[in-house]
Amino acid sequence: MRSDLGLARAVIVALALAGCVSLPMPFEPGSTPSPAPVSLIRPPPARIVIPPPASAGLGADRAQHFAAELASALQELEVPATAAGIRNPEYRLLVNGEAEAGLVRLTYSLTGRDGRQIAATGGPRPVPARAWAEAAPETLRAVASDAAPAILRMLGAVEASAREQAPGAAARRLPSATLPAIVGAPGDGARSLDRALRAALEREGVVVAPEGAEAEFRIAGRVARAPAGRARERVEIVWTVFRADGLELGRVAQLNEVPRGALDGLWGDVAVIVADQAAQGVVEVIRRHRDGD
Repeated sequence: MRSDLGLARAVIVALALAGCVSLPMPFEPGSTPSPAPVSLIRPPPARIVIPPPASAGLGADRAQHFAAELASALQELEVPATAAGIRNPEYRLLVNGEAEAGLVRLTYSLTGRDGRQIAATGGPRPVPARAWAEAAPETLRAVASDAAPAILRMLGAVEASAREQAPGAAARRLPSATLPAIVGAPGDGARSLDRALRAALEREGVVVAPEGAEAEFRIAGRVARAPAGRARERVEIVWTVFRADGLELGRVAQLNEVPRGALDGLWGDVAVIVADQAAQGVVEVIRRHRDGD
């Protein structure tokens, strides 16, 4: 895949507002429109291995299938997981099932390189024992999709805690932010960007609070398009970081030219690229505000 603009390091430019910064960051959506989601050139390396669950009440083949479905569901949330065996992964995700009163309750445990359990979370709802025993592909896929968001939250909490406890890390509370609906995005951009940015911010140590909840910051996203000649258009995405009292602290601007209509359908991994860059810029704005820069 070729792109019109390569990824670039953020350049910080002071604005007239005291303490307000702008972070221009080109994004890389690819050069040709497609009805299918765009694929990353190189997917991120797997950090979480999901072995076939041996204590979830599934046969060997179905256990392997469920591990693959769980890895796929987590990848949809931008979590680098795999059901393949790789050496010395950062984490392993173990699945345990307990049957009770015609239901199976699943528990997902995260272990480190030393094999010790770091955290655990339950599935959002029990599975009917009969359906679980039959282990139809659609059942395994649905259970994996239901569990993935809870696993993502567990992983975000684990990594945020590890970041706080790292040598030299500032011992202070994690920043929290709300993310209102993204304005102006064509296609499924509003939904894809929202999901990808929430995951990226959690990985960066920002707690994303529900809209309307109390939070230290608010991050507003806006997408604008303009003709750029020869069947092309310029796409600008601006993320504005506000303090809880409404004071604007800074903006992260992302700009690129793409074939006209390239983003009218599924954004796919374009949303991941945009969100990863945006999260880095947002965290830099927050850091500067907290440090008094």
